Amino acid sequence: MYFSIKPIDTLFFRNSRPFTMGSETFGDCIFPPYPSTFYGALRSYLLLKNYTINDFLNGKFKDNDEIIKIIGTKNQKGKLKIKGPFIKKQDQIYFPKPLDLLGVENDYSASYLSLLDKPQILISDYPLEKILINNQIEGKIKDDEYFLDIENLKKYLTKQKEIKISKFNIYKKELKTGIKRNPNTKNTEEGHLYRIPLIRLSKEIEIIFKVDNNIESPIPLDNDVIKFGGENKVSIIYPLTDDLLKELEDIDFSINENKIFKIYFATPSIFKKGYLPEWIDENTLEGEYKHIKLKLVACSTGKFIRIGGWDIANNKPKPLYKAIPSGSIYYFKILDNSDFNKIKQVFHLKNISDINSEEGFGLTLMGTN
Repeated sequence: MYFSIKPIDTLFFRNSRPFTMGSETFGDCIFPPYPSTFYGALRSYLLLKNYTINDFLNGKFKDNDEIIKIIGTKNQKGKLKIKGPFIKKQDQIYFPKPLDLLGVENDYSASYLSLLDKPQILISDYPLEKILINNQIEGKIKDDEYFLDIENLKKYLTKQKEIKISKFNIYKKELKTGIKRNPNTKNTEEGHLYRIPLIRLSKEIEIIFKVDNNIESPIPLDNDVIKFGGENKVSIIYPLTDDLLKELEDIDFSINENKIFKIYFATPSIFKKGYLPEWIDENTLEGEYKHIKLKLVACSTGKFIRIGGWDIANNKPKPLYKAIPSGSIYYFKILDNSDFNKIKQVFHLKNISDINSEEGFGLTLMGTN
């Protein structure tokens, strides 16, 4: 089932940089928020519909409660799994532009980077056997935030031409200035002035995510309000009846004679070995994932991002992880006789992240080279 979050006020999503009142005066904001923001918001919503925070912290639950089986306990996660988030504008769903797709400024058409064998004369510590280069596009390359709608994402994943990228106003920033006040005297405290950028989404923009089908009983959710993002701002959350990713699920692929395919990360992914998934050997760059033997031959990950957060249950910061951003691309070569259907079942619209995959990290889509 899919859910949409429609803010009715400004939102604030912090990045991983420290922001301690009295030490820093300006807090940074990110958008879109990381998948864990949606996971935590939905988990908290379901909890507070049925229990109090003290019940949760002290483990006071009803016997065989389906809600607790879904959201888990203080020290153990439940069955809740999500995919997303995605940007929804009117009736269209948009995905981050893949990093092996380039466009020229003032032109909304896009072209692929070429996958070539690494030249022997290349002096570098780059370990992979193939490289991605631009040998087609001339002019100033777009490096801003662009998106693909589902129709153009289908073209990209099946290596078709005439791909169009999209850019539109998702939000505008509004600066908020504040200062700490003594709770007893109501006087302001010197040295505690701060400023944060808040986000106000455009009227036609919604943020959607999918709750995975592993939950046996339906989530008791109808049009309602939910606390979302920093400062516990209120948003409207409601279910969507359409299968919004059905077109992507039904794509037919073909694998070339070199047995190379790619996976596109629609959400950030956290790998324990930096850019390498845990199941890939650092020396041979080969590995086995769910009984499929593969070799990583090329990738484009952009700049790493840092993902953390606050553990409300234990009142402490969450671990700070290094993650590859959404839009990252990995090219794999098949080393065994796995057929196309098996590979699609494993890699297409699946969360592939060494850490917190159930929270929506590492959503991948399979593509043709």
